[in-house]
Amino acid sequence: MRVINRTAVTIVGAKPYVNWTLQKEADVNKGTLTVARARTYGSAFLLPEFELEEDLQEWVEENAMWLFEFQLAAWSDDESSWPATRDLKTFREWFRIDVHSVVVDVADDDIEGVEL
Repeated sequence: MRVINRTAVTIVGAKPYVNWTLQKEADVNKGTLTVARARTYGSAFLLPEFELEEDLQEWVEENAMWLFEFQLAAWSDDESSWPATRDLKTFREWFRIDVHSVVVDVADDDIEGVEL
């Protein structure tokens, strides 16, 4: 187990996102998703360590459209079904962002990944 030099950000769907997913054919459990259960459909992002909250907020603002589209694509790759407005304001309405300043890697193996 080790503390790693990253800031973690989790993004979880809020009610507008959940309502949008209920209208899509992407999940076998269509109609059973609620705001509380949507938490399991969130995403976690490991960012560089940020010492100032302003720096983290700046990163979120600069990447809001990419994050928004990443979350939409995780549910449906039919871009024509995505909301037309995907600005920072709408992103903040559709998703909750939680910041975690302490990130602990409890696995014994190396982290592996795929480039996006």
